[in-house]
Amino acid sequence: MLRVHFLNVGHGDCTIIEHPSGRLTMIDVNNSQEFDAETFAQELAEERRKLQAGNPLANAGIGMLAGVGTGVGTSQMGSLFAPTPTLLSGLGDLSGYTEVYARQKRELTDPIEFMKTNYPNRGLWRFVLTHPDLDHMRGLKRLSENVGFANFWDTKHTKETPTFRSNSADEEDWKFYQSLRSANAGKCYTRGDSLYAFGKEEDGRPGGDNIEILSPTPELIGACNTAQKSNDVSLVLRVHHAGRSILLPGDAEELAWDGMVDFYGARLKSDFLKAGHHGRDTGYHQSAVKLIAPELTIVSVGMKPDTDASNKYRQQTGKRVPSTRYHGNIKIEIDDNGTWRWFVDQNPG
Repeated sequence: MLRVHFLNVGHGDCTIIEHPSGRLTMIDVNNSQEFDAETFAQELAEERRKLQAGNPLANAGIGMLAGVGTGVGTSQMGSLFAPTPTLLSGLGDLSGYTEVYARQKRELTDPIEFMKTNYPNRGLWRFVLTHPDLDHMRGLKRLSENVGFANFWDTKHTKETPTFRSNSADEEDWKFYQSLRSANAGKCYTRGDSLYAFGKEEDGRPGGDNIEILSPTPELIGACNTAQKSNDVSLVLRVHHAGRSILLPGDAEELAWDGMVDFYGARLKSDFLKAGHHGRDTGYHQSAVKLIAPELTIVSVGMKPDTDASNKYRQQTGKRVPSTRYHGNIKIEIDDNGTWRWFVDQNPG
């Protein structure tokens, strides 16, 4: 069986794969345990709209931000984040909103605790950093110290040191990441590399975990480095099992998708899609989605009218588009005979 967990980590990504071989892969990690300023502002604006529209649930403070409509589950609410003046600045009169919002915050999943609970005393066979953005590596040092990983996949980017948030561990994670790069610990694969893909071990022997590398190419990496665009340098992976496939594109945007559409065409067809760039409009590519034609598209944010592409995915594919923000942790299981199912895990706590 192939089992894939899409964790509810707020603004960021974290996917854990349990391969039929028994190995474990984690793709990206985000362990902020709080909403970033942008997400907080968007959530608060959503509550404002509800209250202004006279939504009885919002006015009553009932802890439900969105209906799911699939019958598979709902997000769980918690008390993880206290709004600060910095986050609230520029949002206008907040009377009546912050208390409601405080009761409706989601519980975010700690990837390290998730590993300890679901895979006790087990390390990761590989950790894949799709690209060097902080919301994809937040908690990397702690992951290494508390879970560990035998293999590290990276890209040959030249991203400069980012600006760090105050009172956060981002700088520590960035420095740890740079120490891995300095030690040449990362394996930088590009499209066409056969290692691990379609049942090969690193030394070329049969085995592996059926991981296909669709992007980037060396040429794309060079173009992204010149333009200092880290999203399009994302490692785009597709995992195969029993005639099914799951496409995991990191934060790939237009340039990367254009290249994949031109190179693969109809071969982009995949059963499941983790939407690029968390499900934002910037990661949506109409031609690519038409070729992929997924049965299920998973977003990690969603329901943000100005930047969210959930409705575009839904309208184009005619299929379901669940969000980890609103559903909680989402899991896909693919049996050895190709039968598949998806459902929602309760968030911890």
